Amino acid sequence: MFIKEGIAFVGCSEYKFSSFCNFTAKPGKPEGPLEVSDVHRDGCKLKWKKPKDDGGEPIESYVVEKYDPDSAIWLPVGRTKDPELEVQGLIPGHEYQFRVKAVNKEGESEPLETLSSIIAKDPFSK
Repeated sequence: MFIKEGIAFVGCSEYKFSSFCNFTAKPGKPEGPLEVSDVHRDGCKLKWKKPKDDGGEPIESYVVEKYDPDSAIWLPVGRTKDPELEVQGLIPGHEYQFRVKAVNKEGESEPLETLSSIIAKDPFSK
């Protein structure tokens, strides 16, 4: 946000003015840690905190992606308006990492990533 005040002279008349500029940007990355819980054979729960900086525009959604080391690419998992997501569709026995990006009308933030990977499996299986 930027406010500028001044005096303008037009001919012999003096005018006072004030201008207001609102700068917007992509949001800051979500606050961590990116928590993974309730891991089971085909899914898990993810939870994080909202970014400290929304870029001057409301956060519209969060984009969540998974990384499978076997394929070596990030793939979309889902989109949510809340800072949490129930992940489904994991392949049992595969290793995964996750990341989340905040989105406003200016674009996507830098990603917040999990600190370590998980293996999709039921909690009591070996």
